[in-house]
Amino acid sequence: MGNRLRSADRLVALALALNCGAAIAVVKAGKTAQGLAYASGGVSHSELVELHGTRNNYSLWVTTAAMKSGAHLADVRVVVRDLAKRAVVFDDLLEGPWLFVNLPLGRYEVEASFRGESHKRQTTIHAGDRHQMLIYFDTRDEVA
Repeated sequence: MGNRLRSADRLVALALALNCGAAIAVVKAGKTAQGLAYASGGVSHSELVELHGTRNNYSLWVTTAAMKSGAHLADVRVVVRDLAKRAVVFDDLLEGPWLFVNLPLGRYEVEASFRGESHKRQTTIHAGDRHQMLIYFDTRDEVA
């Protein structure tokens, strides 16, 4: 019932915001098919604050941005692969510039794709680690 109430509250807030001409963004959070907790978003200031407050719950922090301007980017597809198991553990199109994933110990490859450009990075998660990964794309997007 708690989830149903939260969803209803979000729908009411969205309807009110649309009626007033404002936009409300919601942090996307959940678990992957493998049971790994994740959160993404960061388009609005409220999302940024919400995500910032939870970041220590996750072992990997990914931020996507434009190379020249530093503008944060949404609509980036991020795929995280467990290199030892040769398995995808996260695959989603981000609705905002931040992605947090709580990865267990191990070696991972992170691939981010935006408008035909793709970047791969590798990281190793050890006990207690918090890894931050900034991925820049060659785009003319500007800070609004």
